[in-house]
Amino acid sequence: MNLTKEQYKQALSSDGILKDGNIEMLAFIFYSDQCEATAPQIASALGYSDTAAPANSILGNLGKRIAKFHSMEAPERNRNKPCWWKIIAHGEQRSEGFVWWLKDNFVDALIELQLLDEGDGKLYPELVTGLPILNEGQVMTVSVNVFERNPIARKLCIQHYGASCVVCNFDFESRYGELGKGFIHVHHLKELSSIGKEYKIDPVADLRPVCPNCHAMLHQERPAITIERLREMIDSNT
Repeated sequence: MNLTKEQYKQALSSDGILKDGNIEMLAFIFYSDQCEATAPQIASALGYSDTAAPANSILGNLGKRIAKFHSMEAPERNRNKPCWWKIIAHGEQRSEGFVWWLKDNFVDALIELQLLDEGDGKLYPELVTGLPILNEGQVMTVSVNVFERNPIARKLCIQHYGASCVVCNFDFESRYGELGKGFIHVHHLKELSSIGKEYKIDPVADLRPVCPNCHAMLHQERPAITIERLREMIDSNT
């Protein structure tokens, strides 16, 4: 049942394998915290009212199409039904619900086909602790907020506000040309400790585009400095 990266690439490159909504769901899982997501999280992010069926159906049908492409037999059954999602993902029942994560070879195939961008999870982190002073050669570890890594929420935020920093107005494309086009961090306004399990992000109300410098400064204090206060600090020092 384990396919190679090349086998996944062959299938994904064929007509009729990927359907509307497939990449959005796969991206949400990949960019989620620990690259894992539950069915309710997936349904909420993609705007479905049913908390389980969309994830089950989309992952299962995609796995089935890939399996059929390679003439594979149905995977092991659960309640007399084949678990087609096991072609592309791992999953297990936990206290928070059934959790999925994508198979490594499948992820590698998606990245090589440029259907996922491995850099997205690294270029736009939210720092949830203050920045330490580092000596040369030291490595700083940062925690990443799942809401900022969600490519759907990020895209909608930038579509609304643009890719300029809402604090200092810095625009990477204006300074660096094509190299900087679309580059910007996305800042989550709500404190993570205040977010409940049923929280559903509003990309326009909850997120703001900020440059890396301002993003780091916003998180120099806990709770984070407000955007308005950081603007005032900049104005008072210019």
